[in-house]
Amino acid sequence: MRDPILTTLSTAANASPIPFSASFWRHAAQTLARLDWIALPLLAFALSRGLIFAVGFIGDVFFPTDPGHWVADPANPFLSLWAKWDSQWYVQIARTGYFIQTNQQSNVAFFPLYPIAMWVVARLLGDNLILAGFLVSNLAFLFALVFLYRLTTLELDRAAAQRTVFYLAFFPTAFFFSAVYTESLFLWLTVAATYFARTRRWLLAAACGILASATRNLGVVIWGLVMWEWLRANGWQLSAAHRAETWRTLWLRFCKRWDQVLIIALIPLGLILYMLFLDWSFDSPLAFIEVQAAWKRENIGPIAVLMRNIPRVFDVEIKRWYFTHLFNVLATLFALGMTPWVWRRLGEGYALYVLILILVPITSSLASVPRYVLPMFPIFMVLGWWGRWSAFDHVLLATFAILLGLATTIFTNWIFVA
Repeated sequence: MRDPILTTLSTAANASPIPFSASFWRHAAQTLARLDWIALPLLAFALSRGLIFAVGFIGDVFFPTDPGHWVADPANPFLSLWAKWDSQWYVQIARTGYFIQTNQQSNVAFFPLYPIAMWVVARLLGDNLILAGFLVSNLAFLFALVFLYRLTTLELDRAAAQRTVFYLAFFPTAFFFSAVYTESLFLWLTVAATYFARTRRWLLAAACGILASATRNLGVVIWGLVMWEWLRANGWQLSAAHRAETWRTLWLRFCKRWDQVLIIALIPLGLILYMLFLDWSFDSPLAFIEVQAAWKRENIGPIAVLMRNIPRVFDVEIKRWYFTHLFNVLATLFALGMTPWVWRRLGEGYALYVLILILVPITSSLASVPRYVLPMFPIFMVLGWWGRWSAFDHVLLATFAILLGLATTIFTNWIFVA
């Protein structure tokens, strides 16, 4: 399938007036073809960010916001649109560091890499942490789209890669990629780790994995995906795991390439260093888990959580929070329902990665699942593959764009989305 942009340029090559000859346009088309891994992610980034920035501004002007909310940057209303809810925790960490309050919400629940990045960038920008967070999030998202395009091209094809980056950029909660949240940084690091593993650059994969494990509590899960890729690169397959020859071959490969496994084993280092910091500072290496109770999270298992939340979809008396509950349930069922298709199209490693990312949070609550779905990049890769059917492509992208505009307006007016 030819890229429509390249097709347009090729057509122009045959009808170009002087001084731009046909050979000039053919050369331009070839150049763009070589740079598609930058140009197309950049286009998805520009169009989607243009939509949310415009909608966010219009929503802030024309829809009233309840008084009394935190204003992130009183001198810059536009930046304040993208710092809501959990953004306060990251700003607080970057400004004053970590703390624990008994039986109360405490910022140790939030991992350190993102606020560290905010602090570093703010030192270069006159100590404006909101601007720093905004820039970190948007730049990380652009890098994430570039790596996702390249990874999808490797696993599927260029046409699927183009659709994948657009589906992700216009997903209904994709405004979080521009907000002062960790989603964009986490996505970039996990996709980059997977891409480097896929191209057998284990040191770079491990470096990205270490940083991912210092970004989110589930960042360490990328360790399993990178290790799965190493196993796949060395001839191991789940379907052949019952054969003795499979394990004998794997052992011989391990004896020759044990250093690669050792490098991959460093990925949990980001998590371990944060735990050591918590132990040294608060005598509680698992404080980031222990404080979750203050957010009313109780581990009762994913089935019990679903059984508790699904009936709420039919309870219209909830009023203000009805659409939040509906959004949570639909996002959860979407992620769970896509997992078998990820397995079928991309393999068991990607599917298990998605399954862990969705099952762990829903053992206690469905809150914020529409946001947690964003870094589950294999789901969007499969959607990109399905998008080869033009009707599916057009309907899905249009639906995503409409819901993205709606969710952005809600978020920028201090109504909880995820």
